[in-house]
Amino acid sequence: MKKIYKLFFTSLFFFITCNNIKTDPHVLLISFDGFRSEYLDWYPTPHMDKFITKGVKSEGLIPVFVSKTFPNHYSLATGLYVENHGLIGNQFYDHIFDEQYSLKDREKVEDPKFYEGEPIWVTAEKQGIKTASYFWVGTEAPIKNTYPRKWKKYEHNFPFESRIDSVVSWFSMPKNKRPQLCMLYFHEPDATGHDAGPRSKETALMVSKMDSLFGVLIKKLASTPVASNLNIIAVSDHGMAEISSKRTIKLDDYTDLSNIKQEGDGPYALLYGDNKFDLKQSVQDLNKVEHIKAYLKKDIPDRFHFKNHYRIKDVLVLAEEGWYIQNQAISSKSKAGQYIPKGGTHGYDNTLKSMQALFIARGPAFLPNIKVPPFENINIYPLICEILNITPHPNIDGKLKNIKHILRQ
Repeated sequence: MKKIYKLFFTSLFFFITCNNIKTDPHVLLISFDGFRSEYLDWYPTPHMDKFITKGVKSEGLIPVFVSKTFPNHYSLATGLYVENHGLIGNQFYDHIFDEQYSLKDREKVEDPKFYEGEPIWVTAEKQGIKTASYFWVGTEAPIKNTYPRKWKKYEHNFPFESRIDSVVSWFSMPKNKRPQLCMLYFHEPDATGHDAGPRSKETALMVSKMDSLFGVLIKKLASTPVASNLNIIAVSDHGMAEISSKRTIKLDDYTDLSNIKQEGDGPYALLYGDNKFDLKQSVQDLNKVEHIKAYLKKDIPDRFHFKNHYRIKDVLVLAEEGWYIQNQAISSKSKAGQYIPKGGTHGYDNTLKSMQALFIARGPAFLPNIKVPPFENINIYPLICEILNITPHPNIDGKLKNIKHILRQ
């Protein structure tokens, strides 16, 4: 008789769990900016460790190239590589619009013309799923004339705890008003990683702080009416690598850039100009320099998925991990305002271990206590569509089959 009861309740639990997965799914996508995947191994993260025992951990989430914040948050949202969604960097010049896009320019951030593809909140809202966002890239612009049902203008210093309380309140709303998809962003441990480097005591302390914050979030979510149906996915956009003022390269020390413009500095730079001969000559010159590699646009490796968009410039110059390309616009005669590389940064080859990001997930849709190899972040969009039972946009780069092994069947 005990065996019959046990079998009955096991079957009932399985039925309820499967029913929750299919009939009332909710998703919370959290981003901890700059959380290198190895931080889980390097530093104490008891709350995340506990979370993983009942969920999924990837050995690393592979960012898109370039491994910067805005391109990757938008790839997470759209399932597209950079060359297909057009957000090629945190800053870039668009020659068709004759405008400079920058993450610091409120007008540009809110202008939908810069954002191509269809982000997850647009896909969901079009299919009757309510969405909400706390500071996700792209949510401040009416992309395809659509905002998330609830969204916030970015405020860098807005308290982390208040962001958590808002998300908890959203998931506690009456069912007819409640979002099924929420997106939440924290700018740490990225800021500390930049200042002090990924291996610093400061970053260790910040990782522990963010882990504690994650623990508070999980505890508060447990009291919401969606707790049993909530799938929580925590990611980051990229990792972090050590840099030093002793490992810098100034491009115009090696080639004539007087008629060439440089866009960006750090792990990579883009060059462009009207004279194609000058550009080819610069590529030849720079490929004689140690610790960098220069590519004409047509020769950029296909694996980067970073050449088939008009915003990508004529030449890509990519530094080796830990090396830093200086900005040619800063005169070597005047150090005023010049950035001296120290601490950490990102933007390198996206396959490097140092660039790989966090991925952990738990909820009724996910298998418990499994560890999987790294996968690309473009697969997050179709994953969320699958959990929410909505049809993904047909023109995406991500594929559910690449990630389906982490889901309950």
